[in-house]
Amino acid sequence: MIPAHAEAAAYAKRNVSVRPSDAAPGEVKMVIVNYVKPGDSMTLLFDKEQKQIRSIKIASYMDNPSDAMNLAVQFDRLPDGTSHASTAKIEGVSKQLTINTQNSDYRKL
Repeated sequence: MIPAHAEAAAYAKRNVSVRPSDAAPGEVKMVIVNYVKPGDSMTLLFDKEQKQIRSIKIASYMDNPSDAMNLAVQFDRLPDGTSHASTAKIEGVSKQLTINTQNSDYRKL
């Protein structure tokens, strides 16, 4: 679990950057480094116009940096405007293990 003071500590250490995205106009990228473990990072991509998260990327490790793992989550919108995690990819780099999930075809019941 992430300590409650982790956000304040990240700002105090200047481990947080917020800037326009290189990918598309109207998107903002927030990058947090050394958030939980030394050398890890979390990147959040926000759509300013829609006021929604577009993606989350996390690069971290299990017990030591040689046991790297990556997580990438993409978000999409349903016809009613609801945001949902449409794809997720988890990579255990040193274990050569990748898990991909895709969520689609949502229908009102």
